[in-house]
Amino acid sequence: MENSIRNIVFDVGDVLVCFRYRDHMRDLGFSEEAVDFLSENMVLTAFWHEMDMGIRSEKDAIEHFTALYPQYTDEILRFWADTDGLVAEYPYAKPLLKGIKTSGCGVYVLSNYPEELSARHWPKFQFLPEADGYIISALEKLAKPDPRIYQLLFSRFGLTPGECLFIDDRPSNVEAAKNIGMQAVLFTGPEALLRELGALGIKVQLQ
Repeated sequence: MENSIRNIVFDVGDVLVCFRYRDHMRDLGFSEEAVDFLSENMVLTAFWHEMDMGIRSEKDAIEHFTALYPQYTDEILRFWADTDGLVAEYPYAKPLLKGIKTSGCGVYVLSNYPEELSARHWPKFQFLPEADGYIISALEKLAKPDPRIYQLLFSRFGLTPGECLFIDDRPSNVEAAKNIGMQAVLFTGPEALLRELGALGIKVQLQ
């Protein structure tokens, strides 16, 4: 290769899979008012990050949010009773990872993800067998952008930070990766990523 990058490290949510929580609620028949309210006050909250950290469970979430918002008890119970539709794998995910491996790079996954949801969703991800290794935040009780979770990735898989390119849709996670010595790009879509990889000398054909 024409550069120092030997491994590509991917985030999952809104990079390899769509985190479609609003559409999931619509699929369950929620009103738009309920979709807006529960998106802002349940999904996009510090409590969800605590689930990513593995210190809160789905049972905790149900108890917490129904106590806070009893007017939405029915919707909250239905939301957590059926979470299969919370994510949908992007069609490009598996071909992208396969193409990167064919180019000669290793492929790893570093994801903030609640434990019970990961147990339900990850076995179905078609891209996962292409990865050389992965870390799920809740299983480690660490989450991005904490530098310790990046360090865990390096130590567990024997990676050198400067030889890794990190890809994430959140600027804070990208900055944390750069601060610990990784190369990193903000994910804005597969086409832009392929251009960025090409500029780094990594030629990827989707397979």
